[in-house]
Amino acid sequence: MPKHRAAQLATLLAAVGFAYPITLHLAAADLSFAVVFACSTAVFTAFLNAGLHLAAKVSTSSFRCPHCTFAVRVQHTDAGESRRWQEIAADHPRHLGDSRA
Repeated sequence: MPKHRAAQLATLLAAVGFAYPITLHLAAADLSFAVVFACSTAVFTAFLNAGLHLAAKVSTSSFRCPHCTFAVRVQHTDAGESRRWQEIAADHPRHLGDSRA
């Protein structure tokens, strides 16, 4: 299983593990099903969204041109692919104010 899939699965399980006790606590408070469902779903999706956002940030590499605003973001690449994108970002043909453009 690729690392990013494992991170997504771990995030999903953590979101369920986080939302389940809250659901039980709300249900024990004798609230209506609609309120419990809405609050539990909101907690689950907020936690899941935050976790997946963090997992994506961890697996993302950014490369910037040292001379202009050009930037490249790549996800889930090996070392060779990352090096290739780093070289592309450092020497791309559209430098601002460059005569090569």
